[in-house]
Amino acid sequence: MRFQVRHYQPQQQAVAEETLDATSREELEARLSAGGSVVLAIRQVRDVPARVRRGAGIDVAWWCRELKTLLQAGMTVVEAIETLNAQTSDAARSEVHAGLVASLHQGQPLSQAMVATGAFPGILVAGVRASERTSTLVEALDDYLRFHGMLDEMRKKVVSAAIYPAVVVGLGFLICVFLLTFVIPRFSRMYTGLRGAVSPATEVLIGLSTVMRDHGQWVAFAVLVLIVAVVATWRAGLVHRGASALAARIGPLQSRLDDFRLAKLYQSLALLFRGGYALDEALRQCAELGLGARLTGAVATCRSTLERGERVSAAFTHAGLTDVVSQRLMAVGERSGDFDRVLSTIAERHSERFANFIDRATRVVEPLLLLTVALVVGGIVVMMYMPIFDLASSLH
Repeated sequence: MRFQVRHYQPQQQAVAEETLDATSREELEARLSAGGSVVLAIRQVRDVPARVRRGAGIDVAWWCRELKTLLQAGMTVVEAIETLNAQTSDAARSEVHAGLVASLHQGQPLSQAMVATGAFPGILVAGVRASERTSTLVEALDDYLRFHGMLDEMRKKVVSAAIYPAVVVGLGFLICVFLLTFVIPRFSRMYTGLRGAVSPATEVLIGLSTVMRDHGQWVAFAVLVLIVAVVATWRAGLVHRGASALAARIGPLQSRLDDFRLAKLYQSLALLFRGGYALDEALRQCAELGLGARLTGAVATCRSTLERGERVSAAFTHAGLTDVVSQRLMAVGERSGDFDRVLSTIAERHSERFANFIDRATRVVEPLLLLTVALVVGGIVVMMYMPIFDLASSLH
């Protein structure tokens, strides 16, 4: 079961609101009490369908833009969400809006209603919760849209960089299959009438073509199973975890992956800091961003260092979350007090470095893939004509 709990943390001298999983209310209270927290309020969060929990039924950026427009037009939050619910025909999206409206009619704040649906990212909920203290919901939505736009831009860079290689590899695969299943079997019948030796590479090629021709159904079934397995592993996140593990073993790739995650971290910190969160509380929220085990541990180290009274720049440097430039920017932010702008600047630096890496990698990988596919297809064609070359040599 899921519970929304508000508890006081004596070590941080702050009140925290979290959504936690537990087998029962009593078990959760005992767990928090054992950790030194004082439970102030606890409420079970209603269960929602899995498709809604995953956020599959709602485009969060679209929702923020629409809600912001309606609020700027003078609507209240309840009126705006009821309007959003009235204009949608999608069942999952309607379910999210209906849940929000029901919670708001019960007197719950918007952030608490968003947590209950389970369809919104934690960073957006944290920003909305902060805006409820200062009545700046429109500004909070604007901040989240800037955060989402930065991440979306980096993801688009990766996707656009992967499209051309995927097209080249897919086209090369289809050409190879066409040669092996249609062209080479016809050549092989001509080869049976030739006298003289056939090169070993051509024999292997003819044998592979014969297998594909005689057992085409089994080959097609094997290819289909392979495609289904690839799609299943991709949807299960195994491909992403495998790629991350591989990148962790390669220094340059790990550094660029860290740039993506650090851009996400610093932009989130800037969003929360502008919303009025203390830095320690903002770091606690950012621990749920999916930064990977290493950077999540670094965030925890940074929090513990700040609790000992260290300066912010020193704590981030000790945790390994800064380079020389970022450290000096943070020192400037400590002196000027304009810390949210410094955090945004650091996020932009990491975002630009990641984008530049994608651009350079694209310029290197695309010609290499094109050359590889050309060599494979050309090799098959050359092996097809090898017996004819041998016959021409014997006649000469």
